[in-house]
Amino acid sequence: MSDSFLEIGTKVTLGIQRENAECFFPSKVEDIISDRIVLGMPIKEGRTFFVGLDEKINVYFSKKGSFYCLEGLIEDKKYDPIPVITIHPICLPYKKQKRSYFRLKISLKTYIKSPDFDEWIKVYTRDISAGGAKFSYPSLIKEGSILEVTFPDILPEMSLMSRVLRTEKNRDRHINTYDVAVEFIEIDESICDKIVKFIFAKQRELMEKGIDDL
Repeated sequence: MSDSFLEIGTKVTLGIQRENAECFFPSKVEDIISDRIVLGMPIKEGRTFFVGLDEKINVYFSKKGSFYCLEGLIEDKKYDPIPVITIHPICLPYKKQKRSYFRLKISLKTYIKSPDFDEWIKVYTRDISAGGAKFSYPSLIKEGSILEVTFPDILPEMSLMSRVLRTEKNRDRHINTYDVAVEFIEIDESICDKIVKFIFAKQRELMEKGIDDL
């Protein structure tokens, strides 16, 4: 069912639902047996993360510039010679549409400007998703304002049009006291995929270092 999408050694991210949130874990495809997929067991803080048989799990991965989700049920667990889970896919991999759900808390150098002015202003993000971002700023920006935003580390030499959703004052900070949340306007599907790939690469990097920011 999924052998044309996944290969042995493919790095993936596992999504496991707990209470009202989806927890994410780096993993990779260890084996493919018929229509079953063997994956590295989710690990948290150096220990295996408990998952139950018949529990639903999401497998996220990138393929040819697009971002996919594969839903499956956990069919088997083994701890020797390495801890793995075997899942049975319950549908074909599909392009993930709710990209704004995947939000990464990160301080990322960003440049913004109003379309009416030529000057770019350097800011730093508080978080980012494929649907928008939040950055710190020294003053109020009116809701509904249109800004150009560029992320050199993700989309070099490309800017995105965005709309200010809200500006909130953070009284715990003495500089850049406002948090400005923006949504991207008319963003292309391929650009969404690039941002999602960046987010998941950073998430994997943080999780492999034992840093849980989710």
